[in-house]
Amino acid sequence: MSENGPHLRRMEARDLPSAMEIDALSLPRPWSAAIWRGELGSPHGLYLVIEDRGEVFGHIGVRHVLGELHITTIAVRPEYRRRGHARALIGAALAAYPNASHVHLEVRPTNVEAIALYESLGFLETGRRPRYYGDEDALLMTLNLDETHH
Repeated sequence: MSENGPHLRRMEARDLPSAMEIDALSLPRPWSAAIWRGELGSPHGLYLVIEDRGEVFGHIGVRHVLGELHITTIAVRPEYRRRGHARALIGAALAAYPNASHVHLEVRPTNVEAIALYESLGFLETGRRPRYYGDEDALLMTLNLDETHH
């Protein structure tokens, strides 16, 4: 089944060890197992993984509230980066909510690669959240889907 390269599917509880490992490699303040379990159980969330030959190497989480999406987490293992996987994850998550009007996310101002990716997808900086990460502000970025007609 997995001979045809990377594929996306919904995250399951058995994916949590992989997701947490990817977060630990990617994020200064990764989520705890309890947070992950709560998010996976939430009716407002959609969590997807991307895997190849049985190895989960990336994930995305989206919350859907009142027609707006919030990307709560996105991470790809370092050795799989810069190959379009994050773009594929975002595209799949957005495709699951064809009627959404906006997508929001937070990103560290120092994460220039992520900011470049989001800008290439049409996200614009719409604000700052002071000390959002404790040690650093967050840039708030928003994609207006009504304008882009995805």
